[in-house]
Amino acid sequence: MYSNSTQLDEFIDYVYSFYNVVDGLYPVYGCTKNKIRFATYEYLGQCAADNHWEWGDGDSVDREHVRDIMFQMFPAISYKK
Repeated sequence: MYSNSTQLDEFIDYVYSFYNVVDGLYPVYGCTKNKIRFATYEYLGQCAADNHWEWGDGDSVDREHVRDIMFQMFPAISYKK
């Protein structure tokens, strides 16, 4: 898991780079770094409490899990059409 807030911020920036509506590869309306942060905390909690998910050191699978959690937590967000 993350040993400091800089690493967490870098992961959030990484996730945001994929899903922001300005220049993200998969733009999501309503995606914010704050929403990503909440979803990341939820994901890290699930990784710590559950053997179903394992933290992959901030890899693409982690990014996708955080994205999925963000969609669950904030149902008003949607992919850009």
